[in-house]
Amino acid sequence: MKNNDEKVRALDRIVNSETYITGLKTDELIMIIDGLENLEEVSIALTELSIRNTGLVLPYCLKILEGNLGDEFLQAVAFNLLYESDNGIAMGIFNPKLSSIPVALLGAIMDNLSTDSLQPFGASLSSEFLQSIIDRYLELSDSDRKRILDNYEWYKESYKDRLL
Repeated sequence: MKNNDEKVRALDRIVNSETYITGLKTDELIMIIDGLENLEEVSIALTELSIRNTGLVLPYCLKILEGNLGDEFLQAVAFNLLYESDNGIAMGIFNPKLSSIPVALLGAIMDNLSTDSLQPFGASLSSEFLQSIIDRYLELSDSDRKRILDNYEWYKESYKDRLL
């Protein structure tokens, strides 16, 4: 009977991972993030940690992004959280390696920059840098371009006067 109860709890945890994770203590969230086992749970734990304490989540976001850890979706979540806290640091990570970032992450970058296009940070970006994001998008396969077409169109519209 005990073994069956464990299976039921494990299944419930999988099905209700967001509810389960948001109820955890901060140190338990950090254990999930450090473990990098179930990437969906790690994404939820990162988001929950950012809600509780932005300062605590930043080093984990940096670790994921700088170490190219997890998949492109986890990296996109980490980027969004880092950008929200410090857009300069977030962009500094990708400026030198923009030509190799994954599709979901490129979409997240375009979305965040589009949101800030009329803000001082967005206005401070060079036309060359803005164009390099377009160039990366154009290097993608047709199927990858379709995945983030909405992000691209919004980005292109947001910076239409500054693109080369």
